[in-house]
Amino acid sequence: MRFWQPILALASCAACAGAQVQRDSQLLELKGQVAAQSAQIAGQQRRLEDLEVKLAAMAARAEAKAAPVPHAEKPAPASGPVAAPSHEPRPKLKTVKLGEGRRRRRDYNPVERAPLIPSSISIKEPDQETLERLEAAAVDPGIRDELDADHSFAQAVAKLNRGELQTAESELLAFAGEHPRHTAADNALYLAGLIREHNGDCPGAVALFERVPLTYPAGDAVLPSLVEKGRCLTRMQRKDEARELFAKIVREHPEGVEGGAARQLLMNLDIDSGRH
Repeated sequence: MRFWQPILALASCAACAGAQVQRDSQLLELKGQVAAQSAQIAGQQRRLEDLEVKLAAMAARAEAKAAPVPHAEKPAPASGPVAAPSHEPRPKLKTVKLGEGRRRRRDYNPVERAPLIPSSISIKEPDQETLERLEAAAVDPGIRDELDADHSFAQAVAKLNRGELQTAESELLAFAGEHPRHTAADNALYLAGLIREHNGDCPGAVALFERVPLTYPAGDAVLPSLVEKGRCLTRMQRKDEARELFAKIVREHPEGVEGGAARQLLMNLDIDSGRH
């Protein structure tokens, strides 16, 4: 009995260490997901602000073009006879001596003789009809489509945060299908995959996670999609594929958030399989 006591103690310590590693892994994954969603929402907010600035600039240009341009008055013709031009192309020059006379002429404050500038400007507020006309003329159809797309994505993300998972998944997939060239299309596929993974549909989630790097190889949702794909492969008992995927992420992105998450998941796989 005394011989087995140290072995049992070591096994207990190993189990405790495995449980702690599992908790740390879950905490790291949650932090990564929260950081990714915060970055996506901040990016969409910056994009909305940029589009609003463009819209205001276009409205200002349209207002400037719509303002009437006053016609220049033609000079009245001279009543007397017009003098014939001189044969000498250059006028005669006068010799000016610098002395007391010049200094006396400058003996004054030039600010006192400066012309007065009006200190107040009257501003006429445009009426509602003018504002509506300018808005209709200034908003380009392309910019309107971008604003509508941003609004649709923001609404889908808001429903996801409120826990309306089924509706959010449908709207995210519809957004990615209707706006495939939008900067948030890859994020829409990734978030829809997270919803499927949460609901236990790992095969369906893997299909979405695989679409992200194939369709948007330069998107910011590629690495998070690969990490979640490896997690789903682990749950589907395809651990060799998951181990290979995690090792690739760690090798190519050792310092990133996704690299840290993949490293932790790889350690969990080694612990479960009894590797050291």
